[in-house]
Amino acid sequence: MLPDEPENQDGIDLVTKWIEEINLSERELQPWWKAGDIIVRRFKNENRARGGGRPSVGYERRRFAILWSNVSTLQPAIYAKQPKPMVDRRYRDEDPVGKIASDVLERALGFSLDQYDFDGRVKLCVLDYLLPGRGQVWVRYIPHMREVNAEQDYELGEGVQDDDDSEVGEVETPEATEEVVYEEVQCDHVSWKDWLTNPAREWAEVRWVARRVYMTRAELTERFGAEMAKNVPITTTSTGTDTASDAQKQSSQTGEVYEIWDKPTKTAYWVCKGYTGGVLDKREDPLGLTNFFPCPPPLNATTANDSTIPVADYVQYQDQADELDELTARIGKLQDALRMVGVYAGEANRELQLVFSPGNENKLIPIDTFDLWKEKGGVRGLIEWVPVDMVIQVLKGCYEARSQVLNDIYQITGLSDIIRGEGNPNETATAQRLKGQWGSLRVRDRQRDLQRFCRDAIRLKAEIIAEHFSIDTLKAMTNVKLLTAAEKQQIEQIMPLIQQAEQAGMPIPPGMAPDPAMLELMAQPTWDEVQALLRNDALRSFRIDVETDSTVEPDENAAKMAFTEFTGAVVGLMTAAAGIVPNAPYTAPLFAEVLKQGARTFNVSRSMEDVIDKVFEQAEAAPPVQQPGPPPPDESAMQVEQLKSQTAQMQAQIEQQRTQMEGQLGMAELNLKGQELQVKAAALSRDPTPQGFA
Repeated sequence: MLPDEPENQDGIDLVTKWIEEINLSERELQPWWKAGDIIVRRFKNENRARGGGRPSVGYERRRFAILWSNVSTLQPAIYAKQPKPMVDRRYRDEDPVGKIASDVLERALGFSLDQYDFDGRVKLCVLDYLLPGRGQVWVRYIPHMREVNAEQDYELGEGVQDDDDSEVGEVETPEATEEVVYEEVQCDHVSWKDWLTNPAREWAEVRWVARRVYMTRAELTERFGAEMAKNVPITTTSTGTDTASDAQKQSSQTGEVYEIWDKPTKTAYWVCKGYTGGVLDKREDPLGLTNFFPCPPPLNATTANDSTIPVADYVQYQDQADELDELTARIGKLQDALRMVGVYAGEANRELQLVFSPGNENKLIPIDTFDLWKEKGGVRGLIEWVPVDMVIQVLKGCYEARSQVLNDIYQITGLSDIIRGEGNPNETATAQRLKGQWGSLRVRDRQRDLQRFCRDAIRLKAEIIAEHFSIDTLKAMTNVKLLTAAEKQQIEQIMPLIQQAEQAGMPIPPGMAPDPAMLELMAQPTWDEVQALLRNDALRSFRIDVETDSTVEPDENAAKMAFTEFTGAVVGLMTAAAGIVPNAPYTAPLFAEVLKQGARTFNVSRSMEDVIDKVFEQAEAAPPVQQPGPPPPDESAMQVEQLKSQTAQMQAQIEQQRTQMEGQLGMAELNLKGQELQVKAAALSRDPTPQGFA
């Protein structure tokens, strides 16, 4: 080392290098920051906001709040609810360890999102996205530590005596250690002016990311220590008043620290521009993330292939917005000109004043020079009115022009009339449906981009949970019942002894028999297997997929129809299975797999898959149903059948006898008719003259 070279030359060179990198990035972002400030002021309409809703002094121009209107319309359209994490096996096959690990990770993510205002921080990102054009979050792992000593418990007065120098009962204070008692992971919103990267054309070329953090003196001391915290200059970051208390003034005094994550070196640095003696802190790969960065790709507005710096949406229709403001200001001036104004001759001053004076409504006013008034044409002849009708015509033209400019803005932004709540009642349902389908293409693209942003942030949280959370934390957080490998091994060693004791008729010692609930968990994977899968980056990415549901309001009718369809399909399949499985138990796995595939298609919970497996396992294990044989003979039924048989026989005999009697009567009747014919023939032979003739 040279005599004039400082001892910490490497640290000085390092912080100098990063300050230059930060300055270069800020110079690149300066034009975008300036445009963003103008857009934010335009959105808040600060000229009126500072005046309590009235125009500020010297600013009487009327403006059309088109930016506020568009942003207020797009905000709920692209983000309406907090996303719900959805973790499942990537290929949804039979993977017991992957299934349990997915359930553990999904529960941990759901609990983590509910423990802080994740929804509010995403809304801040959405507002940054719609105004300056960029929204970003920063994921932090927060372990809660406590000091412990494994050998001593000072609360109980335990200590270690020194046999040589210490007096009897004197306690030797060992070095305290720390252990993790609780863990959490949060997403911080990063303001659009506080997130930096190296100049790049696309996200793949980004080498480092940084965020600017404002920390109070107490926070600096807690984070970097008292000695290092003294090197950070403190400035007032908020506009305080003379009447502010000392506590308020102190809370507004913060130091500016840059947290930089450098991907090529896998190192994180904490740097302050006001201190060039070295970095405040340096840590190698603090979180061990796959992509290293603790933030997802930002939620950017319009970008091209030449830069990652976005262009705000307002820039695309700023000319039309200025034209809209000009027309609105002109309309205001024309409206001010809509008043009854006229001129008259000075000699008729008193009489005209009486005519137009307040309180003279519905009254007759006497005029001494009425004849002169009449000769001049009355009031019409004395007063020349300003042509208001011309102002009205110009005003109508301004309104039509403003409507056209508004339509141009909606065409540029892609806000269809359906999204804005407008519609033509004369349009058909098909036309309305086509408008809703094609008129919101760009809005749906924004929705997908926001869902991607939320998914990437939640994936970072999932990776931190999988890599850093202990088994004890996951047990308490998820309430998943599993055994550890040691507990499972202990039960496996005890069970043969218990079986031998039962076979020998000997009583089982108290406390030796395991809990029945633990015996049921023997078939499940252990916590050690689940943790091994979660800690392995490659296996976790191969077997587990982390997604989110939609961030927009769901269609309730579509959800009801989907549920009805799923229920009908389940009922139909179970009906078919109930008729086939009892006679052919080997078909139970087929029906179970078909039903589970349908359940996965409808994104039902993993618990339903467990229920399906249990139902069909029981159906497969049940003995085949025997075909019903002939019922045993019933004496009463036999007697009834005999009576029915006898009655039928008697009826048959009676019918036979009746038939015979009818036959005999027919023969007798034929004989009588034959005898009658014979008598008539004999009479004719004796007297051939027909009767009835002379």
